[in-house]
Amino acid sequence: MVMRRLKDLDVNELQEVIGKVRAFRSQGHSYGKIVEAISDEYNVQISKATVIRWCKGTHSPFNRIKHVSTEPSPELSYVIGVYMGDGSIHKKSNGRYLIKLKVVDKEFAEAFASSLERLGIKATLGFERDSTRVDRFYVEGSNKTLFQLLSSSKENLFFLAEKYPREFLRGFFDSEGFPTIYTGKSFEVRVGVVNSDVGTLKFTKKLLQQLGMSSKIRRLYSRGYKLTIRGREYTSNVDMFILRISRFRDVLLFSEKVGFTAFRKSEKLQRAIELKTNYPPSEAINLWLQEYTKVGRTYVKRGKPF
Repeated sequence: MVMRRLKDLDVNELQEVIGKVRAFRSQGHSYGKIVEAISDEYNVQISKATVIRWCKGTHSPFNRIKHVSTEPSPELSYVIGVYMGDGSIHKKSNGRYLIKLKVVDKEFAEAFASSLERLGIKATLGFERDSTRVDRFYVEGSNKTLFQLLSSSKENLFFLAEKYPREFLRGFFDSEGFPTIYTGKSFEVRVGVVNSDVGTLKFTKKLLQQLGMSSKIRRLYSRGYKLTIRGREYTSNVDMFILRISRFRDVLLFSEKVGFTAFRKSEKLQRAIELKTNYPPSEAINLWLQEYTKVGRTYVKRGKPF
């Protein structure tokens, strides 16, 4: 078995190891014996010099680790929701534990950065131009505790997120969700969210039910399906599924209780709700088509970039 290094331990394990080192020393064990005992019990490589510094209190590894609370909170639920969608984590060779987000909507990026800041993590928000794809806003924060939490099992993340369902749903729908407008024989307003993980969608469905909304999940397309995104063709390497909120009363509840952070999504949903509520179908369709034009499978406000 490969011996672990101290930096491989999560915060709780590191705290336990330090406590055990100090307990051994208080029992009269030599520094060398402590090194052997810790190596045997935790399979971690530790130097005698480090043990001495810990026991004398001249050094603490937590001086370099900014602790953030992993207790349930609105901010944590929102971050988990975003992570289940557009967010990502990355461990760099220089020891930074990055939590990242790249999106086209500034309001979304700002909301994610604000949530990280409220958790106690300094967030960098910027804008990048990319000749190979659409320009995007990016958010980066570095924290080992949050990184390790997001690396844990989905069941653990779901347990934490369920304490604040609205915030999780807001983060997840900000990432992967969208309003869908139909202008056929009638004017229909729906909300959908797409993801390759059925388990995450089932959890989302459960939280929506807790807030009084019904939804359905179905396969959207299979692996190998060719699709066009912002004018470029891609081949999906996973099966994709969609959760859809179809009944108008549930769409109204979604708008009231969850909603979207991005202005372009929120504006589209609110305008569609206004038209469906106040106009007969034919007139609602005419007014909608005066303001929005269809690009691919979605509607984009006239004069606005996709």
